[in-house]
Amino acid sequence: MKLKEALKDVLEDDELTRLTKSCDIIGDIIVIKIPLEFKSKRAIIARALHKIYPRVRTIAALPLFSYTDELYRTRDLEVIWGDDSLQTRHRESGCIFAVDLKRVFFSPRLSYERMRIADKASPGETIINMFSGVGCFSIRIAKIQPQTMIYSIDLNPYAVEYMKENVALNKVGGNVIPILGDARAELKRLVGVADRVLMPLPEEAHSFLPLAVMALNLDNGDGMIHYYDVSTGKRGDALFRPAFEQAKKVLYSAFGTTVDIEIDEQRIVRSVGPWRYHVVLDLRVHKTIGK
Repeated sequence: MKLKEALKDVLEDDELTRLTKSCDIIGDIIVIKIPLEFKSKRAIIARALHKIYPRVRTIAALPLFSYTDELYRTRDLEVIWGDDSLQTRHRESGCIFAVDLKRVFFSPRLSYERMRIADKASPGETIINMFSGVGCFSIRIAKIQPQTMIYSIDLNPYAVEYMKENVALNKVGGNVIPILGDARAELKRLVGVADRVLMPLPEEAHSFLPLAVMALNLDNGDGMIHYYDVSTGKRGDALFRPAFEQAKKVLYSAFGTTVDIEIDEQRIVRSVGPWRYHVVLDLRVHKTIGK
């Protein structure tokens, strides 16, 4: 049974058209975006959700276009049904992720992207995940490609503690190295060590791009950066152009013509608002001088 079908007898038709069509199930917690105009009807919506998903323990609401904390990337969740705790364990493609949605960021909608990146890793690679959260990308890579080493950095101390727990839960302690710290400082200790760098912080990744390039080992060939951004416009190749042009501008300012980039793959990760998309560019990086 779909949410709108469950609510058709308690909401007006015009209200149903304005209500989100889907929700996220994270472990035994449901997260649903509810417009502010529906605040008085959240209890009705929650009961309908529980009818569809009777095994959930907690239902939490987000504003339709919710604010994400700039520092720790947490979201303003409010429990509208069930247990007040937002701690859970989420299973995803053979991995287990312990999270506390009050203190850390986690989205099941990145599941495909995590698998896509993991499938690209090669045996023997050294990888840096600059904004690791609870370690989902890093752990997925280590499970798919156990002959890798992943430096997994995050600024949020709660996220790093959960990352350590998740590394143990998934038995990848020999591959994933959790690091608590600011990526700007930590990457200065990791210059020239990486074959691949992940930058899953779409709003701010461009400001870290020169450090990501410096972390790559380009002496023996190309390096790869998975660069995330937010783009506005219609779907199509033009949607990715501003992100690529900004990346080129940032790198030209930092390195002049000594470094060049090209796009290996580009895709929309998810929609984050009207005509706004979370996008990723897989950037192949190489030196243009002294090769």
